[in-house]
Amino acid sequence: MRRMAKTIAAGLGTVALAAAVGAGLAHADPEIPAASPSATPSPTDKADRKDRADHIRRHPGLLRRALHGEATLGGEKQRLVVFQRGIVETVSETSLTVKSEDGFSSSYVLNTETRIRKEKLDASRSDINVKDRVRVLATKEGSTLTAIVVRDRGV
Repeated sequence: MRRMAKTIAAGLGTVALAAAVGAGLAHADPEIPAASPSATPSPTDKADRKDRADHIRRHPGLLRRALHGEATLGGEKQRLVVFQRGIVETVSETSLTVKSEDGFSSSYVLNTETRIRKEKLDASRSDINVKDRVRVLATKEGSTLTAIVVRDRGV
């Protein structure tokens, strides 16, 4: 299962990186000048790089802003993975329901292989509370969403 989780995480990371680069290019500030082709950087080149770095900090990437979505991962066996960020509506020993800012709500199956982290530490299902902010990564088979990782950031 760890190999599958690593494969899924790597695939999502690749998709997120490509999407973030595309989003960054789409929202690029046209007033920021391009770097000059000179071999040695001039003081203005350094200022341009600082301006671009400040621009990137002001416009966070797609991954930080994404509320929910799904991606198909290739490989020997194609897999459909789902992610969501939101507030816990209900939680039990076997399931978790999360609602995102935009009103989208989804339920996930929790099983013995589901990895749960709370505030960057390993945790258990009993540590997840209603109204906690979470991020969920799950696999989708048919209409069943099975959580692989739940990251709980508390209230």
